[in-house]
Amino acid sequence: MIWVIAGTLDGRTLAVEIQKRTGEDVLVTVVSQYGAELAAHKGITVHTGRLDQEAMQNLIKEHNVRLLIDASHPYAAIVTATAQDAAKAEGIPFVRFERKEVPLPEYDKLHIVVDEVEAANLAGQLAKDNNSHVYLTTGSKTMHIFAKSEALQDCEVWTRILPTAEVLQMMEDLNVSPKRIVAVQGPFSYDMNRIMFHDTKASVVVMKNSGLVGGADTKLQAAMDLGIHVIVIDRPRVKIESHVVSSNDEFFKLWEDTNGLR
Repeated sequence: MIWVIAGTLDGRTLAVEIQKRTGEDVLVTVVSQYGAELAAHKGITVHTGRLDQEAMQNLIKEHNVRLLIDASHPYAAIVTATAQDAAKAEGIPFVRFERKEVPLPEYDKLHIVVDEVEAANLAGQLAKDNNSHVYLTTGSKTMHIFAKSEALQDCEVWTRILPTAEVLQMMEDLNVSPKRIVAVQGPFSYDMNRIMFHDTKASVVVMKNSGLVGGADTKLQAAMDLGIHVIVIDRPRVKIESHVVSSNDEFFKLWEDTNGLR
């Protein structure tokens, strides 16, 4: 069986194409029930839940996995590192599938930071020098950092999240006002991003460089055209000891060159 950690749309698409083109059984793992619904497809087994290294190794044994493909989100560094270690421990090939970053243009209001803590501090500083309106497009996983940041306490912070009960409950637990929650699934077009940034009077947009599939290009362009500050959280870097691909074509070329990575 081939295992695809499918934390992204392109990961789910790859899993389906692998099953169709190779005829092999494919296991897809996701974190949430919503992710499981998106991943459901004929010929694919879906496992839901978070996995530590021990659980990953048990899954490899249970399903007789012979190849592990990590297509988790570009910012899920812990998942990638853990999956690589699990594959190494079980003696099976590991492939990292990671979408390419969007090239960042020259823009005098573009700021690159290393993590969410630095992003929150800078966003608070920049916003207070303008109209104190911040628009977060970084998702819910690290929302606690922004919600608890002292630098943002006096700012009007808008947050774009997935409209699931679990995420909305988390926002409520963090005392985030429903008035400033935009609960809708992306990615979003340039026009929609521009309307959202404009209507919320955002002076600062915080984003990740999640690639074209993640809509990084349309967020960036919309913010630039409105002349507002853009804070980009840089991707975490994980040392990959084996193959890295960024498209289905690259994966299947690797597949052919290595005889199915056997």
